[in-house]
Amino acid sequence: MGHVFRATDTRLDRAVAIKILPEHRWADPHLRHRFEREARALSALSHPNLCALYDVGEIAQSGGTTPYLVMELLEGETLRDRIAAGRIGVRKALIWAAQIAHGLAAAHQKGVIHRDLKPENVFITEGELLKILDFGLAMTQQTHTNASTLVRTEPGMVMGTAHYMSPEQVRGIPLDPRSDIFSLGIVLYEMLTGEAPFHSYSPVETMNAILTDDPPDLAGLPEGVEELVWRCLEKDPARRFSSARDLAYALESAAKSVTSATPVPARRRTSSPPVAKLKSTRTRAIVLALMAAAIGAAAVLSRDSFGTDEPEPPLLRTFTYSGRDRAPAASPDGRLIAFVSSRDGNGRIWLKQLADGTEAAITTGPNDSAPRFAPDGSALLFTRNERGTNAIYRVPVVGGEPRRLIDDAFDGDWSPDGKQIAFIRTRGGRNDRMSILCIAPANGGTVREIAASTLEELIAPRWSPDGKAIVITRAPRGTSAGSLLVIDLVSGDKRVLARKNPHGLLSSAAWVSGGKAVVYAELDAVVSTGLPGRGRGSALVLHEVDSGRARVLLRNPHSSSDTVDVLGPGRVIFSEDFTRQSLREVTLEGGGAQRWLSRGMSVDRQPSYARGGKSVVFTSDRAGSLDIWELMLDSGSLRRITDDERIDWDPFPSADGQSLFWSSNRGGHFEIWRSALDGANPQQVTQDGFDAENPSLPVEGDWMFYDSSNPKRDALWRMPRGGGSPVLVFEGETAHPEVSADGTLVVYQAPDTSGAIAVDVVRVADGKVFSLAGGFPVADALRARWIGSTHTIAFRARDANGVIALFAQDFRPGVDTSATRRQLTPSDADATPETFAISPDGKRAVLAIVDEASGLMIAEGVEGIER
Repeated sequence: MGHVFRATDTRLDRAVAIKILPEHRWADPHLRHRFEREARALSALSHPNLCALYDVGEIAQSGGTTPYLVMELLEGETLRDRIAAGRIGVRKALIWAAQIAHGLAAAHQKGVIHRDLKPENVFITEGELLKILDFGLAMTQQTHTNASTLVRTEPGMVMGTAHYMSPEQVRGIPLDPRSDIFSLGIVLYEMLTGEAPFHSYSPVETMNAILTDDPPDLAGLPEGVEELVWRCLEKDPARRFSSARDLAYALESAAKSVTSATPVPARRRTSSPPVAKLKSTRTRAIVLALMAAAIGAAAVLSRDSFGTDEPEPPLLRTFTYSGRDRAPAASPDGRLIAFVSSRDGNGRIWLKQLADGTEAAITTGPNDSAPRFAPDGSALLFTRNERGTNAIYRVPVVGGEPRRLIDDAFDGDWSPDGKQIAFIRTRGGRNDRMSILCIAPANGGTVREIAASTLEELIAPRWSPDGKAIVITRAPRGTSAGSLLVIDLVSGDKRVLARKNPHGLLSSAAWVSGGKAVVYAELDAVVSTGLPGRGRGSALVLHEVDSGRARVLLRNPHSSSDTVDVLGPGRVIFSEDFTRQSLREVTLEGGGAQRWLSRGMSVDRQPSYARGGKSVVFTSDRAGSLDIWELMLDSGSLRRITDDERIDWDPFPSADGQSLFWSSNRGGHFEIWRSALDGANPQQVTQDGFDAENPSLPVEGDWMFYDSSNPKRDALWRMPRGGGSPVLVFEGETAHPEVSADGTLVVYQAPDTSGAIAVDVVRVADGKVFSLAGGFPVADALRARWIGSTHTIAFRARDANGVIALFAQDFRPGVDTSATRRQLTPSDADATPETFAISPDGKRAVLAIVDEASGLMIAEGVEGIER
């Protein structure tokens, strides 16, 4: 659009680029407006992947002025030059696209949409740092435009920009940042193949192709890369990545799975424009006849080899509707589904017939789980928790009194011949707890221990069809991705199954293909094991046992890492989860007045009072990633404190209102971070190297306390608030610790030998541990907190009716204070509190209320699924 010259900034002695719009073009109102718009857009932006603007002004000329921009001088080549020079490796293309996405994210954060992203407008420096150029068509999200404005970049000439438009641009409708994501998808496609996906003989035909055509298939790409490109190129903006920042994270994750040996897709020959008119009618007739014959042959080949219809994606349909259903198990004949439902307030085992939809409960609860059919389909195994102790029971499918089979056991599964049961057992104290896979005869006898772990929870063992192997799900006790463990019962060999780029927790696995592969659900994001259903969706993965190859069969934005089972060829049943969480403030004295602080479709949790009780900071996924937000209680104003594609959660503000501490996995694993309360100047505080979480600070003193699940030394630590060497407080498992206001005591949770959870307190001065209360099921436990400046502790527990509410109990070292336990919040079966915060004066609480909505879903027509 203008002339660019190399120059020297004499004031700072640096080389710069000067962009000048010639006088004859300055007279064009359209070009003048575009030049001014570029100056305004660049002036608001500062990012390593954006070309920097240093200055703007006008040069006096005879008869007028000439505008100029002083910009960063770039040495290298454009992306267009690089594409024309030859192939770009898959990994490099992904890394470069991630840089572009980061630049777009910075622009979008300032409300600027580029609208003209193409290889000509991306520069590659000599150090392979990519810079986005030419914001001449950029607009703020409030600006509206039309298609003609976007297409014409020179007077009277339609430019190649049409190849990189989003469908919204073609239609001339208002745009949002997802328009740039579509354009980046085109650029990535071209980097991978050498050719734009939408290409025709004229700009009009090209724009029509953008609206109606699917891009040509990509071949030879690693798992997930092609799917990533297609998601960018979705016609509907709602189906693309929600933000350039999320796209950048996905691109970086995909790049990590690609090696230098990854094959590059075959480079296609760029289409040519129409040739000159054929010289004679006879020649043209011959060519047309040959074309017709070729098309006919191709059609026959297509019918014979591939079928006439394109394969359809799996059909998803909802199977249960109570909103309280999970953990499905399919009978061997595929006619019955057993599942857990708490629709009446009790966790019971239900049966549903596929033929007519009849449902009936066959156990009484209140804490029954993990149903599994016997090989002949006549009975079910299930786990029952009574007073914090688990046992495995058997119940006939036709109903009747359950019979207890194995004590101190859960997650049972029958061997294919029905003669043995695999199950999980927990052993050890609170500080050396071990999760153990066991096998016992179904009719009683000696228990064999097959595998054990002190680093993760072993759950959901599943026998292979031939009875020679067991696959088991491993859920880390820290906050990291899950995996599967396949154990050969004959040789004793063990094999870990995990995808190259693991994401979050895994569901139980189901054997398919006669025991050659397993299918499971993997959460799209890392969450804690206490929230298995709130991971922003999951992928259904088919994983071959011998080769280790894994591929995604389908994605579900609402599924959870619960249970997956196979109904028959191409049919899978799994849990889906629509659970949301909202914040409610309640008064703990004077009648329990309450009000909603948030009420929507997001997951708002882990609240903490800040600014002396005037605001609440909390974790939310409302912007697409887990970040920390602050809500002012008087005005209701809301602002985002952290903004990162990784997880920021568990906020704890200092009592003086100056600092905020939280946990983040920005470096690949969780560490404690610190910033100003408004999020300024974030910095990592701990150097745990594995998993440091749950920061808390006393009102008095200069210490910050946190929990580490590092296997080298799982312990409670403290360190100076500003950083420094950690000091051991107590060695052992200390979940969700919180220090008292005076800094002398820390309350935390720890599992006992039965697998139940206890609320304990450690004295900071000497590391001595005291027990406050125990016997809580894992699902009921979560966090305990001190009330104000007292030594009274608030925690979750069930009332006399089995409903979870908030309770308080006084703490005195070495004294049984159970008589002081009292209920703080009223019982409400439809409003279960999860995490919570107590105000500094101890008179109010903010509860993260769980609005559970879970059900079962069946997928039909899933490729590769057969028993």
